[in-house]
Amino acid sequence: MKPRQRALEAAAYVAAILILAALVHLLVVSIVPRVAARDAFAKLEPLGALDETVALPRASPKERLLPYADPAVAMSFCRFDLALGPIRVTAPTGRAFASISFHTRRGLVFYELTDKAAAHGLIGAVLATPDDIRLLAAHDDEESASRDLRIAAPDNEGYVAMRVFSELPSLYAQAEAEARQLKCRPEPIPK
Repeated sequence: MKPRQRALEAAAYVAAILILAALVHLLVVSIVPRVAARDAFAKLEPLGALDETVALPRASPKERLLPYADPAVAMSFCRFDLALGPIRVTAPTGRAFASISFHTRRGLVFYELTDKAAAHGLIGAVLATPDDIRLLAAHDDEESASRDLRIAAPDNEGYVAMRVFSELPSLYAQAEAEARQLKCRPEPIPK
């Protein structure tokens, strides 16, 4: 066997090992979040029941329940399970920036609204499965169509998070009171 042929075989062997390692890495990275027991939904579960608004403690350098939490932002959340039916999410807007984000069970954001989307000082949406959205739309009256923002969730379970910015440390209590006003209520489907 010639040295050049050995070098080509060694290069092919190394390339095969690298490709196999890359495939194993991609497989592990895609499977681990699906089998992890402590996803975002499970972390928030002991803090409150489904559709119940829970204010999160103020983030600090030493303690924060959610990653990248900002001590200048008051947060609240409510967990949902759309197998029980759609939910109506509402929150009043105040003097500071506010946002509502909709998350899957694993914590991925699939929709977000800011205070700029508020109508009459209220941010609101109906969150439902795609099938429930079709049922709600089928009951809309042609004369007076629904003005609800309807959001189709990719999964049945997840959570809604509200964030309210506090411009000054002395205004944090006010921001926290605004964040506590997040409401997640079951939305009946007309029959």
